[in-house]
Amino acid sequence: MSVEMLEVVGEINANANRLVGLVAENQWAASTPCTEWTVKDLVNHMAGTSNLFAASASRTQPGSPPDADHLGDDAASSFASATAAADAAWRCDGALDGMVSVPAEMPAVACLGVNIIDIGTHCWDLAQAIGADHGLTASQIAMIDHWNRQVVSDDVRAGGGFGAVLEPESDDAMSTMLAFVGRRS
Repeated sequence: MSVEMLEVVGEINANANRLVGLVAENQWAASTPCTEWTVKDLVNHMAGTSNLFAASASRTQPGSPPDADHLGDDAASSFASATAAADAAWRCDGALDGMVSVPAEMPAVACLGVNIIDIGTHCWDLAQAIGADHGLTASQIAMIDHWNRQVVSDDVRAGGGFGAVLEPESDDAMSTMLAFVGRRS
């Protein structure tokens, strides 16, 4: 599954970069399904977590705290650098072996699963905010949902970021995946 996960995270990161490139200047302050964040806040979070995943995969400390400005003056370029660093770090020899800290300690493969969850789910959030197609494929949605069910426990939900499980609006894979993390399709 590790090879498939590396392919999926690369595809999801490419899709996220496509979506960030679609953000119009007047959309950076728009609201998102993550009600506490604007589009800029959401993209900054995605860049920050990409930096965190790169550091976790390479067993180093992140260069800046999660709440820092990770976008600077060129959001698209900064975001692309962050996702490229995460992709490269996951592909290094030994990156998927053993345990990592994210900051909680977990198996490296599970951390990659969390990377897939975070960027993949936020692709949907960003697409909703800017009125674009989310671009997630059926296999990517299935992988996100698989890892959601592995790592999103009641304790994780209590920490924020994931809402209570909802009844899916339909039986399609996207609605089911989103309902599990407390979002309505």
